Amino acid sequence: MVELEQQTNLALERCIQTAKSSGSPRKQVENLLTRGYSPLPWQWKFHAISREADRENGPTKIGCGGARGPGKSHVVFAQVVLDDCQRIPYLKALFLRQTGVAARESFEDLIFRILTGKVGYEYNRGNNTLYFPNGSRVLLGGFHDERDIDKYIGIEYDLIAIEELNQLERDKVNMLLGSMRTSKPDWRPRLYCSFNPGGIGHQFVKDLFVLPHQYGLEKNTRFIPSTYKDNPYLNKEYIDYLESLEGNLGRAWREGNFDVFEGQYFIEWDKNQHVIAPFTIPDNWKKFRAYDHGRENPACCKWFAIDYDGRVHVYR
Repeated sequence: MVELEQQTNLALERCIQTAKSSGSPRKQVENLLTRGYSPLPWQWKFHAISREADRENGPTKIGCGGARGPGKSHVVFAQVVLDDCQRIPYLKALFLRQTGVAARESFEDLIFRILTGKVGYEYNRGNNTLYFPNGSRVLLGGFHDERDIDKYIGIEYDLIAIEELNQLERDKVNMLLGSMRTSKPDWRPRLYCSFNPGGIGHQFVKDLFVLPHQYGLEKNTRFIPSTYKDNPYLNKEYIDYLESLEGNLGRAWREGNFDVFEGQYFIEWDKNQHVIAPFTIPDNWKKFRAYDHGRENPACCKWFAIDYDGRVHVYR
């Protein structure tokens, strides 16, 4: 019994140290741990950055994941319901996730795992809304395709969280973000989201989150990458499934690799091999331009230069 208590205390101490090194403020650590939620190391990074959004120059769009299985749904939902909604009275949040026919069951699984027995709440199944004693509430919305998003546009939300952001196009997300505004003096509106490679919003998500993170150019966005290897609680059967996947699908779902996706033409593409640092192109290199009118897809025009060894560089 004493040994078990010692092990528990040691685990708690490690958890607190991880939270501290991630930058989570003390009050946030108390909010999460006292409600029975113990984040994984990568999840502490997400929570800490979510608090950075309180600052005037902090991020307003925070994304996580990239691969399958690290616990993306858990961390986004926990941040909304265990931290933000508990510390800000009358906060109004919209939590969207891609769902099928079992939308309500999907949300109730999240509620049971993260909320039940940890914090007081009321769940109205009729309007699919969570209510908290301090007046904060979370509207749980499901979308099967982009048309389902229209019913949320134009309504004011202090916070918007979207799972599977890569299943939405840029224009639809921008329209939805027009509803992200607040009249609360102690709160900055923000977007939390999770995503994987692929889907109709693949390039949009890559441009908004992944590339700025890779090149150290993040301004109002933050991206916290993670994979199934960052989740020690993942069941063995799902790990075996992910590791059995071959080709680009395996690289995308296991590694969160946004340079590959199922259906792409150049499957040999590798950013580390095919992207180089900018340089001044010599005047005597041969240059040419190629254009695709894009009868079924957007038009594309690229500029090329051929070096002394016959290698072709795309420079624009």
